[in-house]
Amino acid sequence: MQEKSKPSASGEAGAAENNKRPDPRGIPVENEVVKPQVDVAHPESQDLASILEAASGWKASKTPLPQRESKPLELKLRMKKGENEDVPTASENANRNALSHNAAHDREEIKDEDLLELTIEQFKEKLQSGNWTCVQLTEAYLDRIKRLDGKLNAVLEINPDAVALAKQLDDNFDELGSLPLYGVPILLKDNIDTADRMTTAAGSLALAGRRVKQDAFAVAKLRDAGAILLGKVNMTEWANYMSREMPSGYSSRGGQTHNPYGDYPVGGSSSGSAAAVSANFCLGAIGSETSGSIVNPSAYQSVVGIKPTVGLISRSGVVPLTLTQDTLGPIARTVLDAALILEAMAFGDEADACTLLPQRPISFLPGRDVLPVRLKVGVAKQLSDELDEETAAVFEQALSGLKAAGIEIVRDLDMPAYNDEWNGTVMRREFKSAIDAFLAAQPEGTVPAHLGEIIAFNREHESECLRYGQDLLEESERDGGSLEDEAYRTSKELGVRRAGEEGIDLALRQYEVHALAFVDSSGADLAARAGYPLVSVPAGYTASGRPVGLLLSGTAMSDPLLIEIAYRFERAAKKRKTPEISLSEASP
Repeated sequence: MQEKSKPSASGEAGAAENNKRPDPRGIPVENEVVKPQVDVAHPESQDLASILEAASGWKASKTPLPQRESKPLELKLRMKKGENEDVPTASENANRNALSHNAAHDREEIKDEDLLELTIEQFKEKLQSGNWTCVQLTEAYLDRIKRLDGKLNAVLEINPDAVALAKQLDDNFDELGSLPLYGVPILLKDNIDTADRMTTAAGSLALAGRRVKQDAFAVAKLRDAGAILLGKVNMTEWANYMSREMPSGYSSRGGQTHNPYGDYPVGGSSSGSAAAVSANFCLGAIGSETSGSIVNPSAYQSVVGIKPTVGLISRSGVVPLTLTQDTLGPIARTVLDAALILEAMAFGDEADACTLLPQRPISFLPGRDVLPVRLKVGVAKQLSDELDEETAAVFEQALSGLKAAGIEIVRDLDMPAYNDEWNGTVMRREFKSAIDAFLAAQPEGTVPAHLGEIIAFNREHESECLRYGQDLLEESERDGGSLEDEAYRTSKELGVRRAGEEGIDLALRQYEVHALAFVDSSGADLAARAGYPLVSVPAGYTASGRPVGLLLSGTAMSDPLLIEIAYRFERAAKKRKTPEISLSEASP
């Protein structure tokens, strides 16, 4: 579907006509979609381009930004090939003592308390000083998972080569030690392909045992940045598009994930990603979001989650839900750590037509001292009608935290689109098309050939696979598939327009604010339909102890600005508390 461009406020319609870029929502439209809009009537308050440039180096120019070079991570010690193996097995010749600058004489034991709230920056300091090694940290996290995950059920499987990879990094510290994620242990959601001995099954027994020979594009970038893939985590099966009755955090493959803070919801579908990070099982994790699946579990488990503008991170090698709303995103305990992981993954990919090439911010990293104007965050009046008393109290505290960070709050924004009801046509149609195409691209005989065979497999293994039914799969099989008829086109166009142009963008422009504030996952659906970014940051806890998240929303490509606001709030409010998980509570 083609949309015609409208004259831009900056008078660059002619340039836009000759410089088309992919729309972040996967719809081919003109360049103005990905460029922050400037209200010429209020240039000082609304010049998002200037604010973004100050915050991240992103420039709204006629000339596309050069794409960052991606240098492949080349280890001196290659992984051995086992007999009849197409994927790597553990190296036997890595020497953990073959370090020069990271000298062994200052080596410290990593205790369990050292892992609590550990940040990437702190880990790097330990590496540079020679006190820790990559192997030590990897083994410490593996030990913690082994001892404590019995209660949470967040981690599906451990990468059997994680320690060997850490040894290789240690052996090549001089050459690779400056990589942005050098030695950083990362856990991955079960729908993200890895070319190793781990399985990628989207939580489904129908894909059990599925191994691949090529990393997802984003996974390759994580490896390039020096990250260690620690393992795979549980998720809501089929990214929460299997059954309306299925609780978040449950999959036939992995069972039920639990919240480290107690008997509270885990949120979905990146439930295991958030639980593992919150429980200090890794330095960060990767989730995926179609509508709320990163920010919702992040809020409920008191961690930071970034759902980027759709198109900033490739979906190649990711088990899909929709063609136009899916995106990967990082989950971490701090905004800076999440931004570091996001930056490592955000590269253009020619294999993903939705990827923005190469128009993206130069840097997502927060912490700029000066911005051209005072930042303003708006609050929709529709939000207050749905908050219970305890959650509303935490949200008010969060707004006070934003003020303490120097951010102005504008209340009572009227957002009629917030209460729109949706008929599910777009997701139903796109899931059928996307999953059938994904399955057709797999080696013959390794997985079900199409959605109908998945449904049949589940019926044949009812006791294991259909604890909560599969009504959503069946509806998509029956009604989905066609992306050409009027019902699909109309539903999609209405959703994109109401969520973006008549929803988020209208509120930003009309009330002269730079971002919108919500709580938990309220507002996530609007951003999902428009393909716009979200950032969730811990906001506090209710009187009964449930974690609550502050959710920040903005227009396309405003990711660095939302990250900057979240970073300033985080530093001012300091709301995250370490969950109390004891050995006595853990299952054997």
